[in-house]
Amino acid sequence: MHHLDHTPSDRLLCPVERIQKDKDGKVTTISGGIHYIIKSSYFISNAEDEKPVHLLSLILRNRKEDKVLSFSFCYVCQIALSGEAYYVYFCSYCPNYYHKECVESPSVFHSSDHPKHPLQLLWIPDMSLEEERDKRCCSCKRGVDALFYYCSICDFALHMACAGNPTSPTIDNPKRHKHTLHYFPRKSGLFCDVCALVDDSDYLYVCLLCDFIVHKRCVYLPYVIKVSRHNHRLTFTPNLPYEEPTVTDCGVCHAKINENYGEYSCTKKGCVYAVHSRCAMQSDVCDGKELEGEPEEVYEDTKMFEEKGDGIIQHQSHPRHQLRLEKIFHDESHHCQACRRPSYDHGGNVYRCMQCDDFIFHESCAYLPRTKQFMLHVHPLTLDPSYNFIDWFQCGKCYRYSCGFRYAYVRVPCDFFPVLDTLCASICEPFDHHSHPHSLFITSGEHESKICSICQSSEPQPLNCLKCDFCFVLLLCHSSS
Repeated sequence: MHHLDHTPSDRLLCPVERIQKDKDGKVTTISGGIHYIIKSSYFISNAEDEKPVHLLSLILRNRKEDKVLSFSFCYVCQIALSGEAYYVYFCSYCPNYYHKECVESPSVFHSSDHPKHPLQLLWIPDMSLEEERDKRCCSCKRGVDALFYYCSICDFALHMACAGNPTSPTIDNPKRHKHTLHYFPRKSGLFCDVCALVDDSDYLYVCLLCDFIVHKRCVYLPYVIKVSRHNHRLTFTPNLPYEEPTVTDCGVCHAKINENYGEYSCTKKGCVYAVHSRCAMQSDVCDGKELEGEPEEVYEDTKMFEEKGDGIIQHQSHPRHQLRLEKIFHDESHHCQACRRPSYDHGGNVYRCMQCDDFIFHESCAYLPRTKQFMLHVHPLTLDPSYNFIDWFQCGKCYRYSCGFRYAYVRVPCDFFPVLDTLCASICEPFDHHSHPHSLFITSGEHESKICSICQSSEPQPLNCLKCDFCFVLLLCHSSS
């Protein structure tokens, strides 16, 4: 692979035109997908001098100054054009931008990441087929798109940009392991001592002095984290095979924790909680930030009302009048302003406006905190106590429409669904439902769906019973019952 310390050639072929030259070298896969083997050089041949070709210009860009390129992607690999100062090729005919490595890519590449076999440059025009869509770069773990290097014998794929930036032969990270770790470039079927998984798609590092094996991604896992399922920070604990485990079940998937592998556990005095390393790194459980040495954020459990005495409160959502605590046994005509459920739910204890007879809160809804940690999102949510019959919203979890209170993440943009109604935001474990005698837990992964025994619908992350095959109560069914 070429480097940036040589003078760029003015006889380089645009990747789009290079692909067109090799359309006769197609190979059909078992799934019906078409792979094109790229055999041609990235240099313009003498025979092509007379033909109109795409002209490439090598440009040095500064990310801070170039606002257009800061949001651009390489046309052939679909990876962002990154770096503070970096080289890109621009084709005046397409017009597209390309990584320097994606243009200067030989048809066959010998990589130190995969020394056993040479890698062939391939082009896949149809990435919609499942076989191609699930293929990922073994270096960066992102999906490969269109043009990439591949070993068909070992099912080993590399982005061209990643091929030009080989993995380090050794890693020193005393927090993860006291000895130097060495790259092991073979599929081995060995368990990682940190995550307890066998994953031949990830690079493996081994200690030559002791029996320690770790995935490259696990070498750099944070030491201290905050998860969405627990109130305290968790600290990474290495395998302790000679100590009696204090926690036997994972707080996320609720499967057994093997004491021979690493885990994240709570170090607060009197608190017993731990999770698998692999479960802790789910995107809905942890944001992956290293919190060691960082001050803890304190979210005060601020009430939304002021107590006046004798069961009377002044709630911020209804500032003009005061509310009095009373009991309702069965009243179909009134609903809670916060959750929009019948007023007799939650035991029938409600706060009713002393002037407006139709303004009612469940006692539990009046106590809703201003800031709340939802168990399926890493950021705390903030209560919006506005309500009206015009500004309806759709809950991002149960998909029901509501005009009551809502919880939302308001601090910075993220991929989280916009808003939750108060019922879904209040889901916690263990969860008890009248349709089943056992407690329920969310044990599935972020994208794992199962069939609900109540409504027969399929939704990701249902509530599961740990004692039997019931039922997978969905949040939709919970909010409807």
